[in-house]
Amino acid sequence: MIKKIILFFAVLIAIVIGQQPLNVVPYPQQVSIGTCIIPVTPGSILIESNIESATFSVSMDRYTNLFFPFSNATEPTSSNESFLLSVTIYSDDETLQLGIDESYSLSIEQGSYQLKATNIYGAMRGLETFKQLIVYNELENSYSIVCVSISDSPRYPWRGFMVDSARHYIPKNMILHMIDSLGFSKFNTLHWHMVDAVAFPVESNTYPDLTKGAFSPSATFSHDDIQEVVAYAKTYGIRVIPEFDIPGHAAAWGIGYPELVATCPEYAANVNNIPLDISNPNTFTFIQNLFTEIAPLFIDNYFHTGGDELVTGCWLEDPTISSWMQKMGFSTTDAFQYFENNLDVTMKSINRTKITWNDPIDYGVQLNQETLVQVWSSDSDLQGILNSGYKTLVSFAWYLDKQNPDNKIHYEWQDTWQDFYAADPTVNITSNAQNIIGGEATMWAEQINQVNWDVRVWPRAIGIAERLWSDQSINSVSLALPRIGHFTCDLSRRGIQSGPLFPDYCPMQDDLVFTMKPNTKLSKSEIKLILNK
Repeated sequence: MIKKIILFFAVLIAIVIGQQPLNVVPYPQQVSIGTCIIPVTPGSILIESNIESATFSVSMDRYTNLFFPFSNATEPTSSNESFLLSVTIYSDDETLQLGIDESYSLSIEQGSYQLKATNIYGAMRGLETFKQLIVYNELENSYSIVCVSISDSPRYPWRGFMVDSARHYIPKNMILHMIDSLGFSKFNTLHWHMVDAVAFPVESNTYPDLTKGAFSPSATFSHDDIQEVVAYAKTYGIRVIPEFDIPGHAAAWGIGYPELVATCPEYAANVNNIPLDISNPNTFTFIQNLFTEIAPLFIDNYFHTGGDELVTGCWLEDPTISSWMQKMGFSTTDAFQYFENNLDVTMKSINRTKITWNDPIDYGVQLNQETLVQVWSSDSDLQGILNSGYKTLVSFAWYLDKQNPDNKIHYEWQDTWQDFYAADPTVNITSNAQNIIGGEATMWAEQINQVNWDVRVWPRAIGIAERLWSDQSINSVSLALPRIGHFTCDLSRRGIQSGPLFPDYCPMQDDLVFTMKPNTKLSKSEIKLILNK
């Protein structure tokens, strides 16, 4: 009891001095601490929703199993009653697209737990916050939850993470595990970089020889695999955006279909130099047919077509392409423009909005104004693109594969989380910041596979998750550090290999096993129900 009183006054002191009294990540928009701390025991919290939803049922079951990692906690002497978390969802519309309402309100009082949201996705964010509010006291081997009122919503509607399964094949189950970790941190978009120069792992019924470009016949993604990923992500309110990077980085396309790619011996030593042959009309027919097959596997309206690091010198060295360019009166910029214009036709036919990296604009290409531009280069490039009227995503500050992402050297490599945390999307932006719709962390996979992904991403990406969700004023590294330290321990207890950022002790379950698998397995019938809703 004395420890609970001390905890209560510590919370009050934190409020008075204007700190962040809750160990919640990302930090909520509005927090009002109550005057009670409620003891709870394993199995005592039940979740009840006012709507029936196959998708949300998965989420409720998941969190029910996550609330109490230590199941042998001591029963409080004051009460052994059960508590009902009442979830009120005002709409049964489960459409998952950019701009959905992810707001929620959470009220915890003695005898009343209330979570309210417009839709299931806001309710999912609320469940994650509720999970983080349940505190385990190892000394007393007990759980408690503080009385609190929270009103919360994200700062940005696009909070993405790019997973590269092209440079190293990442098995489906590991991608589902990644989705677990992203959902816990309130990321809402998985940008799936599926194809690159070194590998084409996506199976196609229309063009079955494409997977000759995979690392191995066993290192591929079937249509069923893709749809399971999309359905599983939906149970976290995470959209899945495919990326097929063209016209550059196209060598893997040519392994099964050599006529699709340019021939340039002087550039061929680097596989990344090989682009598509855009002089061949069949190339565009091929793209049209392939994307018509692939796009329906994803429910999202966006489709990423890459466009980065095009080596136009390869086009000039290829005799057929060079001759065609001369006949058309094309410079390399004109040729790139021609490609993007044709790609726009394909995007329209499959009813998708195109995303590209900023490279085409840097090269002088005039992209369709509806194109969403992902900026990986610099804030000055971002400003120019914003001034040109494009909607943008910010990524240049959040490359997790870099040892010094902000050109700063840290003694402890994990402390690069501070650079990610400090990198607000609007830094050095003086106009048109309203056209920044969010950002994405990126983990390029030249040296990453399923073995080391967790430890290279977490806990550093937590800082990015908070930067994209929380208010811009929540920006103190010193105040964030203890909260993130608490959350990284929580992630570890959930099976995510997220390590510490400072000396501390994180008690873990004796039977805890770190696996490369998801915490929930969807049945085929569940996948069908989730995707059809």
